[in-house]
Amino acid sequence: MGRKISLGAALTFMIIAVTLVFSVTMVFSIRNFNNKVSSIIEREGMYEKFTEIDTYVRQNYSGGIDETALMDAVAQGYLSGIDDRYADYLSAEEYAEYLKSETGAVSGVGVSVAMESSGYMQVTQVYEGSAASGAGIQPGDLIIKIDDIDITADTFDAASELLTGDAGTKVTMTVRRDDEDTEMEITRRTLTINTVFATTFGDFAYIRVGDFAESTPDQFVKAVEGAVDAGAKTLIFDVRSVNTGLVSSAATMLDRLLPAGDLLSVSYSSGETEVLYTSSARQIGLPMVVLVNEGTAGAAEFFAAGMKDFNKAKLVGAQTAGYGSMQQMFMLEDGSAIRITIGNYTLCNSGASWEGTGIVPDHAVPLDYAFEFTDVTLLDSALDTQLAKAIEVASSTIAPVPEESAAETSAGTASASQG
Repeated sequence: MGRKISLGAALTFMIIAVTLVFSVTMVFSIRNFNNKVSSIIEREGMYEKFTEIDTYVRQNYSGGIDETALMDAVAQGYLSGIDDRYADYLSAEEYAEYLKSETGAVSGVGVSVAMESSGYMQVTQVYEGSAASGAGIQPGDLIIKIDDIDITADTFDAASELLTGDAGTKVTMTVRRDDEDTEMEITRRTLTINTVFATTFGDFAYIRVGDFAESTPDQFVKAVEGAVDAGAKTLIFDVRSVNTGLVSSAATMLDRLLPAGDLLSVSYSSGETEVLYTSSARQIGLPMVVLVNEGTAGAAEFFAAGMKDFNKAKLVGAQTAGYGSMQQMFMLEDGSAIRITIGNYTLCNSGASWEGTGIVPDHAVPLDYAFEFTDVTLLDSALDTQLAKAIEVASSTIAPVPEESAAETSAGTASASQG
């Protein structure tokens, strides 16, 4: 039989237990209080210093103070001092533009321009379905006047802002072609920018991803499935010099290419780890190559790293930028926003991270040729040594058909056609 504990002993044990819990609680409470007090004292010191600077400036500065610009600069200065190389502050206007850019949709005339030697705007690209396309504007045209602004090197930036605007608003442009000037009124409209461009090199499908916007995955899947349906034997993806876009869009694109499995996890400062994205069983069975360079960053790096992590593609080009941490935007009450790092990404298969180190390609190839990656019509493997290597690697991944198998296939085809 078990020994019975007297009432006095039970009370003693209870008192000891309560005392221990109380003591431990007090230790943590005191430590937490001390940390809070230290933090409050530090913040008070910081605010006192700012107040002191502000007082001296307002009492002695001979110029005027733009309060909005001042607070924007203070916010930017704060973030530049926290040792986060990705931290940033966006004004209300900048944040609104950022949100628009993430969707892949823009409102405006629908052209990309560059400054010509005379200071005029030279049209470099006309977006399909845009107001500019409907007005007959072509690449190479010069825009010499927008509304009341005669375009020069000094007015170029101000005039460029007029190319965008709310859908339904009008803008008057003077366009020069072959020394003939034409004035036209154009109504701005909203359109989805094409971020995926495809072409072929023999049996190889080349797919250029220019951004990882919300609209990119749909365009990408159409390009991939179109290439497969057309009989492509290898897929070459180009994400060189792509440093914008959403990691979530890259994950959706990888889901179409890779087999089932976890793709990417994030480790937070709290020590918690979370799997962010997974892939379904549906995949593409063709050999693949991904072109990368030192300008490949963020979502584009994840796309390349994910392909390599599943051993689905060979990487060709130069070591990538090493942007492998997770940022989050926090909108402030006045419509502005801050962006700070909240964790580091890790590839689920290998457990590898590319933050600060980048991704080393399987085939390192230097490129001295200055190439405009957004125009696939300018692709030239004789000049683009990285593309030439990608084609070479793609060729080596295609297994030759044995002569006997080829003969059997031909015979089978003939029999089928006769039957």
